[in-house]
Amino acid sequence: LCIYKGNTMKRTTLLLTALMSILLCSAQSLKIKRAEFEQWKNSSLKSEKFDSLPYRIAHINDQSDSSPMLVVWLHGGHSCGEDNSSHIGDNYGAVARLSVYLQSYNRNAILVAPHLNEDMRNNTTAATVALCRLIDHLIVSQGIDPTRVYLIGASFGGMMATKVASARPDIPAAVEIIGTVPHIEATVPAQFAVCCVASDADNPRKFERTADQMYRLDSEGYKTLFVEYSGLSHRDICERGIDTKTLDWLFNHSRSR
Repeated sequence: LCIYKGNTMKRTTLLLTALMSILLCSAQSLKIKRAEFEQWKNSSLKSEKFDSLPYRIAHINDQSDSSPMLVVWLHGGHSCGEDNSSHIGDNYGAVARLSVYLQSYNRNAILVAPHLNEDMRNNTTAATVALCRLIDHLIVSQGIDPTRVYLIGASFGGMMATKVASARPDIPAAVEIIGTVPHIEATVPAQFAVCCVASDADNPRKFERTADQMYRLDSEGYKTLFVEYSGLSHRDICERGIDTKTLDWLFNHSRSR
């Protein structure tokens, strides 16, 4: 069972069979063969570094007549490192799935995947500062449309997305948080949209805290989408979070100039 909740947290419950059909179609539409992804990664997903933070970057559907949006993928904790490679396959091909979506829907986008190391995992304040500095750098150096910056993270990456959004509510147009509690404490509330994907089987207490936080954000005026699954593990929910339904909603938001 899955429940989608939008603003005012109204519930729209879909029949399980119909929902699973939709989700399977979404998942299949974002799949890419490993050989094809490796070829794309080697040719298009460049390895860069800003200050001491390594990251992968690709310009998808380059359209010279418009400024690209920025999509920042934040990986899970088990992929922390410094090789600027192991996080690319994090959460079961999230970068591949994002690249397929952006290409398929002809989105003019800069896709970025920073690689946080263990020191930054243990010092999230330093990691937050490093990520904010990187995003500021990319907005200028890549000619990003500043009204269309999106943060997507799963597990530890979801927590980092909430920290960046809280520290710099002027950055994101929308944030997607997968498999972790959306502890967003922005000094200027309701500046961006928030999507959260969670499962009651991941961790019941965490699921309750996630629901509470989404109700709070909704009551504070944020545009919200809360996607609740039943029976999916942490691994499964981190994979399911990257699908066309949530990405369509996410990229439909932009900031006011």
